[in-house]
Amino acid sequence: MKSLAILSVLAALSAVRPSYGSHHFPDYPVRSASEYPNKVAKAGIVVAVEPVDDEDQQKIYFNSRLSTKGILAVFLVVENTSGTDTYLFDKSAAGLAEPVSGGSSVLPVGSGGLVDLTMVKQLTDERENMMKREARSKALTPRSALHGFLYVPVPPKKQRGKVHLQIPLTNAGSGEIEMVNLVF
Repeated sequence: MKSLAILSVLAALSAVRPSYGSHHFPDYPVRSASEYPNKVAKAGIVVAVEPVDDEDQQKIYFNSRLSTKGILAVFLVVENTSGTDTYLFDKSAAGLAEPVSGGSSVLPVGSGGLVDLTMVKQLTDERENMMKREARSKALTPRSALHGFLYVPVPPKKQRGKVHLQIPLTNAGSGEIEMVNLVF
C-alpha cells in the first residue's frame, strides 16, 4: 500500500514540467499594419513599426529592461495587400539609414546597423526569447503578412533620438525593390 502511494506521487510529479531553465514570455500583441501609427503603404505593401520604449513593457515581453542595455526592440509588421504580387523580405537587408547617435559600441551589430543576436556569446533565456521573436526572412505571397522584432542599438540609459529604419522588399516577379523608410 505504501509503495502504491509513493508510485502515485512519483507519477504525479513526473507530469509537472520544471519551471527552471525556461521562462514563458507572453506574446507581443499583433494588430493589422494599418492600425499602427508608424506605417507606410506603397505598391501593395503596408509596413508598420512599433518601438517598445516603455521599460515596463520590455520587462513583460523580454524579462529585461532592454533600453538600459542599449537595445531598442522594434516590432515590425509587413502585410502584402496585393492580390497578385509576391514580395521577399530579407531580414539581413533591413537596417538603419544612419547610425543612432550615441549608440552602444558594446553590442555586436550587423552590416545594417541592427543588433546581431547571433554574435552575443552568453546564452540566456532573455537572448533566446529575443531570437525567437525576431523578424525572419520570408516570401510574402498575396494577402499574407509577417511580424517580429528588429533590435536597434541605442544609447543606454539616455533619451534616444529619431531612428530611421529602412525595409527593402523585393517584388519576386519583377525584381524591383520597394524601399520603405520609417522614422520614429
